[in-house]
This record gives sequence, C-alpha cells and structure tokens, in this order.
Amino acid sequence: MLGAIVRFLLRIIYRVELRGREHYDAAGPRTLIIYNPGSILDPLILAAVLPHRVALLADRALEHKWWMRPVCALADTQFFDFSSPAATVSLVHALARNGRCMVFHSGSLGNDPRYIRILEAAGVIAEKADATLLPVRIDGASSTVFSYLRHKGRRRWFPRVTVSVLEVQKFRSAEGVTPRERRRRMGERLYDIMTELEYRSSMEHCNLMQGLVEAVRLSGRRFPIAEDQDRHVLTYGSLLLKLSVLGRAFRRLFRGESTVGFLLPTSLPGLVAFFGLHSAGLVPAMLNFTSGISSVVSCCRTVKLSSVLTSRRFLALADLTAMEQALKDAGLRIVYLEDVAKRLTLGDKALGALFAWLRVAPSTPADDPAAVMFTSGTEGVPKAVLLSHVNIIANRYQALSMLTIGSGDKLFNCLPMFHAFGLGICTLLPVLAGVRVFLYPSPLHYRIVPRLFYESQSTIICGTDTFCAGYARYGRPYDFCHARLVIIGAEKMRESTRRVWLEKFGVDLFEGYGATETAPLISVNTPAYRREGSVGRPIPGLACRLSPVPGITEENTGVLWVKGDNVMLGYMRFAAPGVLEPPVDEALAERFALTGEGDDGSGWYETGDIVHMDEDGFIFIRGRAKRFAKIGGEMVSLAAVEDALKEIWPESVLGVVAIPDPRKGEQLALVIDTEDVTTSRIAAHFASRGLSPLWTPKRIVSVKQAPLLGSGKFDYRKARELAEKG
Repeated sequence: MLGAIVRFLLRIIYRVELRGREHYDAAGPRTLIIYNPGSILDPLILAAVLPHRVALLADRALEHKWWMRPVCALADTQFFDFSSPAATVSLVHALARNGRCMVFHSGSLGNDPRYIRILEAAGVIAEKADATLLPVRIDGASSTVFSYLRHKGRRRWFPRVTVSVLEVQKFRSAEGVTPRERRRRMGERLYDIMTELEYRSSMEHCNLMQGLVEAVRLSGRRFPIAEDQDRHVLTYGSLLLKLSVLGRAFRRLFRGESTVGFLLPTSLPGLVAFFGLHSAGLVPAMLNFTSGISSVVSCCRTVKLSSVLTSRRFLALADLTAMEQALKDAGLRIVYLEDVAKRLTLGDKALGALFAWLRVAPSTPADDPAAVMFTSGTEGVPKAVLLSHVNIIANRYQALSMLTIGSGDKLFNCLPMFHAFGLGICTLLPVLAGVRVFLYPSPLHYRIVPRLFYESQSTIICGTDTFCAGYARYGRPYDFCHARLVIIGAEKMRESTRRVWLEKFGVDLFEGYGATETAPLISVNTPAYRREGSVGRPIPGLACRLSPVPGITEENTGVLWVKGDNVMLGYMRFAAPGVLEPPVDEALAERFALTGEGDDGSGWYETGDIVHMDEDGFIFIRGRAKRFAKIGGEMVSLAAVEDALKEIWPESVLGVVAIPDPRKGEQLALVIDTEDVTTSRIAAHFASRGLSPLWTPKRIVSVKQAPLLGSGKFDYRKARELAEKG
C-alpha cells in the first residue's frame, strides 16, 4: 500500500516522464542501472517510473536513514559495504538473482572516494554477472528541496522530472589485465558516463544575471559571497542591491552602446561593476591593462568601443595615467566609477532597491555575448573572443561535474578578471555556485598572497606555475594549511614546483588546460583521476579530435580540435573590426559541401596545440603548432627544448623562440633571467641526454626579469623582440 501511494504521489507531484523506453527494453532482464546522483528522491523516482520492479543495491551507510523506508517499499532493497572486496561476490549473485538492479549512493559525483569505489565495483559486477549497463539521466530531481547538491541546479518544490534512458553499455576489459587494472578501467569508463550525465542534467540555458538570481535564491541574501583584503564583505543581498542601482545608472550613461570597455582589477568594485553592466543589458569587454598601451587601444578598435569603464583610484595605483590619456586620444570616452557613484539619483537607488528585492533579472538571450575577452597575443596581435552566456554557464557546470566544490569552500582569486581563467573559473563559477570568493588584485605579490590565503582561511586557489613557484619561495609552511585544491593552468607545471609544494606545504598540485576560446576549461586532473605529465582528461560535454601534423609521427598525436557548449561564439580581428568569425573546421566544411555527408565543421575550434591522447583519454601537451622551428629541414619543438633547459635551471623563468637564420632558415634563441648561461654548458647537457645538437640555442639573452604577460604566461612576442636585438 505504501509503495502504491508513493508511486502515485511522485507521478502527480513531479509529473515524472519516461523517455527512451526502447533502450530499457533492449537492455534485457539482466541489467545494472546507473544514474546521476543528485537527490534522495532518485531511487523513488526510478522505482516509480520504470516498467518493472527493480532491486536496489544500496550502500550500508544508508540502512538506517529515515527516508529509506519509502524506498524499501518501492524496491527490493539490499544493503552492501561497497568498500569490502567480499561484497563483490554477493553483489554479483544479487544481480544474477534479481535481474534488474540499480546502485544507490547519496554522495556527490565529483571526487567522492566512496562513490568512485562504487562505480568501480559496479563495472566489475556487471562484467562478472554478464549483465548490461544501462545509464539513466534524471533531470529535475536535483532542483527539488530534497537535493543534496547545494551548488547545482534550482531549488523548487515541484519541478517537472524527466527520466531519460540512454543507450545500453556493455564493457569487456582487455585480455591479460590484472583484476586491479580491470577494476580501475571499469570505474574510469563509468565515471566518464556519470560526469556526462551530471553535466547534462544540471546544465541550464540562462544568462549570467539569471544564474546569479538563482544563486541568491539558493544560498540566501545574507550569504557572504565575496571578500577583499580590507575585510570588506559583500553578501548576496548587498551585491544584488549595488549592481541593480549601478545598472540603472549604466543604462543611462551608455545609452545606444552594446559593449563597454572594462578596465578594472579583481576587486569587489570590479565584481559589482561587471554584473552592473549585465544588469543594464551591456557586454563588458575585458581589457588587459598589463599588455601595453598600443595593445589596449587596438583591442578597443577591434570591437569598436566608444566608452571604457574604469576607476580613478585604480588608474593612479596601477600607474596607468599614460594609458588613460592614450585611450582619450583615440577618441574613447572614459567613465569613472567614482563619478558614477556621485551622480546616482534617488530614483536610481529606489528602483534599484526594488528590483534587487524582487530579484529581477534581464531577459537577455542565453546565446547572446556575455563577455569579450582578448587572446594573450603571445604570437601576434590580440584577437577579440566573444563568449556567450551559455559558454560561461556551461563551463561552470563542466568544471563542477569533475571537481567537488561546495558552499563550505572559499576560493582565493588573485588572477586578473581580464584573463579567462580569472573571470570564468575563479570569479563567476564561485559567485554563481554559492562558493565564497576572496578577491585580491594581483598574483605577483608573492609575499602577500600566501599570508592572505592563510588569514582568509581559503581552501582553493588557482594560478600559473610561475605564480605558484613564487608563493612557495616566500610562503611559510603553514600558509596553505587550509588548502584543499590547488589547480595550475595557463603554462606547463614544472615538477620542481609540485615537489616544493608537497615538501613545504603538504599540498598536491593539479594541472589543467584551457583556452580563452573555451571559457576556458578543456581538461583537468582531479584527485580521483590524474596522470603524471598530463593536463587531465577532457571535461564532459566536449568533443575532441586530432588532426595530423606533418613531421609528427607519434601515434594518437596531432593538433587538438574541440567542440562543445563552452566553445566561443567566434573571433573579431583588428583587420575587420566588429565582424564576427564563428569557429569552423574548413576542411570538414569543404568535405561536407562536396559530399553532403559527415560533420559540416561548424563549432569546431582549433586550439593550435599539438597533443598526445593516451588510451585512457589523458591529454599530454607536446607544444604549440606555431612553436616549432624548422632547422636544416628538421622540426624542433620549442617546448621540448624548454623542458630540457629547465633541467639545468629549474628555478629560472625562461623561454625559447625561433628567429631567422641565413643558413639554416631558423635558429633558436634563449631568453632567461639567469646570467651564468653558456652554449657550451647547454650543449654538454644535451649531449649527455642524447639530444640533437640542433636543440642548442645559438643566441642567449640574459635579463634581470623575464618578460611575462599579466596572465603569468611567458611573453614570447617580447622575448622574440629581445632575441632579434641581440
């Protein structure tokens, strides 16, 4: 009776709909069902909607939970200790005896060790029982008040729930592998399926302001979402109030404009101003104030800006008065936050307060531009990258499906907001996910950042190898005692950096990989799955493929192309201001035009990176396609030369560039912040390693400070200029 009542209520209240019935029927009578966890209602919903009575294999830790009583009424429930090797035999028998079973665990996907062990066990059980695996996606359950994923989805009492049965999976492990390896591979494959399910079930097509309003509804107005070094705290309520008031002023100030230049640091005013522009329906163009005057002016011309939003205090502190004047000379209007604040009317404040209280969000289409970023310009003139609301929102959910980040964390963000890493992952992700964020304007303060990380009791920090090496050099052993997750990106992580963090702080580093064009995350190592030397495995919802490179013979190696929800709307170039170039693979497009078959090439972005992908999907960066030199007819990887040189000078910041050579076409030049560098020492080291003499740089330029971009990347354009001057 209880089961019938529960089944009736679920169907009525949540309007549960079953899709993909044909896949369920194709699975057969011996099936192990796996699904994306998100709510304590999950097993109830599945038991209510699936055509047959399903046996539930539950974690023993749930046996005495009060909410398990209705679950047991709907499904034949058996409790097991999944961490016990002896449980595998019992589970195999249970599956063979009951036919259709599903595994239930009330933990988050992410990096929960218990859940990962359950996935590994499920794969082995299905194989031993000769059963099929049936992935099921539950949409809507994580949005209910019964969800245990506080950082994902909307919270509503009665959302519509959809159960989608996906295609049947049947895995067979390779011959000759050990039981331990078989278990690992099964778990890894299931993990990929489940992260994809979690991403698809949580992803919402909304604009950034709508995402912020939902975050406020989820965490409450009093939640302290942001903090700075002066210990000023911004709650969700005060953030909504400030941006709503500013939004009304911006709407009046920038009437007739769609995009506004954004020249502000990582700070509370910067955060408020960013969302204030969105509240006014405007798109911020994130100007890199560290790239030089000419670069910033060219960026403004590329996207045809009329106005730039900045702060007098910031311009003075950052010594950017010359840039300010250059922008004025270029015909741009400079709008100062201080002046905007002085000109706020009583009507602005009253209506802003009303809209903030009502949590009104503009109805901007999710596919419209949300931010204009600019490429670093390491190889040439910066290009404008248009990212949509969907791009940014998607990358947020893609990251959260692989990384366990919640309301108990605090992310320390000192990366600039003009960098995709600093904006997308380190600012917008925590703010939209209900994760506290500490904002600091510069990653270069190597003595200050470790101290503030400790004092703020932050748990997560992201940075480049250069920045993290600096923090390790000046930080005290206890400064990162609260650190739970440290992610390195933008440049290759040196083994020496990881080693010193482990030895000094007891903290491991996880390398990731991304691009401005992908908002930015492409792949990341996690505590659950990592591989030395790699940048992790691709995030869910992202298709990857490799195109061959002449001269590169390594198997499964080529230029990486990606396609997914997080891939940009397109480029704008200086040569064609205001003209959008959507991403496309011209080779696929041409083939499609001729044959009408296959992919039409739209949406594919070429990263320009030559990578190797191993059998488990881990990505290993071999170097930039443009960062190869042809010397005497032979291709030489500049990245590989840099790695070999770092064996000699592990603590130095260095870069290798190719410059013209009248005899061999090109020659290598080394720019390094060390003085005791000789070609003879390099040649001797390379000879001892069995490396080609062509790898030895013919020109060495020693500098007091290596050229770096504001993002922390090595500035190869500046290095090439230094090398050519000699």
